[in-house]
Amino acid sequence: MKTYLRAVCISSVVFAALFTTSPQSFAGKEKTEDELIQDFTHPKDSVVKSAMVAVEKRFPRSAKAMPHLKAALKSERVEVRRKAARVLGVWHEKLSAEELQPIFAMLKVNERGETCDALKALGDMREKSAVPEILPCLKSDNAFIVRDACRALALIGDKSAIPAIEPLLTSSDAKIKKDAEDAIFKLK
Repeated sequence: MKTYLRAVCISSVVFAALFTTSPQSFAGKEKTEDELIQDFTHPKDSVVKSAMVAVEKRFPRSAKAMPHLKAALKSERVEVRRKAARVLGVWHEKLSAEELQPIFAMLKVNERGETCDALKALGDMREKSAVPEILPCLKSDNAFIVRDACRALALIGDKSAIPAIEPLLTSSDAKIKKDAEDAIFKLK
């Protein structure tokens, strides 16, 4: 009986310790902003992406991170380039014409993930100069690209895009048709 009570007592203490300890206690301390920015150059894409997400969430619109994120738009590493564009978009960052060029290039890749991330970033930035770059995406064979192009154009809010979206109202794809209707409604 003593052994049983001792086991129950020890189990209770261990259980309480596990559920009152923060996750950081097991993983170590959280990285500083400078440490996260340093991870932007890590050789593993997953580490870079995690660092960018952490900076996005913990240090919104970080002046320290901004030049590094802008530089990452020119990375040869697709995943790094994509994540940098998305973070800058989430922050609604205004980029110069030169800084936008790598994101515009992502639109022309016609690879779903990269193109959709570029569309989302440009839409979140409300970048009016992107409208002529986005319009060809409305004719993509990939429904996800077409739908994200409609959403980006709606966010940007340039009414001149309506005639390019209107043919999608007769699409046989119900989701494309719905996104086109929503975009036109928002733009009017």
